[in-house]
Amino acid sequence: MIYIKFKKDEYISMKDSYRPSGKSYVHVNDDKVLKIDSEYIAFLQTLSQKDCEEKCMMCLHNDIREHVHEMINVYPKGMYIRPHEHPFKTETKIIIEGELLVVLFDYSGKIIDRFIMGKNGIFTLRIDKGVIHTNIPLTNVVFHEIISGPFIGKEDSVFPKWAPEAENQSDVQAIMNKMKVWM
Repeated sequence: MIYIKFKKDEYISMKDSYRPSGKSYVHVNDDKVLKIDSEYIAFLQTLSQKDCEEKCMMCLHNDIREHVHEMINVYPKGMYIRPHEHPFKTETKIIIEGELLVVLFDYSGKIIDRFIMGKNGIFTLRIDKGVIHTNIPLTNVVFHEIISGPFIGKEDSVFPKWAPEAENQSDVQAIMNKMKVWM
């Protein structure tokens, strides 16, 4: 059994984490009141560092059927997020620490905007439904994400044909170069 230090003299078993996709660590809240502090963020960062290619997420909501989904996300520097849109949902991101490159695209894949989010600049972003976007961590980044619920599965995120899957490394590198992501 693997244990990770959570707070002073308090450890959490890795069995309390699960990886539904086989990639990302996800924690689901089962408390009526949840307090997130710097120690908890450090715990999520520890999980994220265990597998440098993947994110770690804490779901603040209790159930996928809820109308508002809130997550604390920890992404490692340089992680590729496939460009996508949420056809039925709005999304808000609030930076807690680090920097995130946000790129917005038109339907043909042309970049229409790109900007950096961080605590000392643009720290809150709201994206309306139907906007194709991606976020690339320029540093290890922690952010609060709020998205409309309920979770409806594959229809939640739609990927344009021009947006490569993460496994296709040469195409991923090409789109990262197009977005001018040099880390």
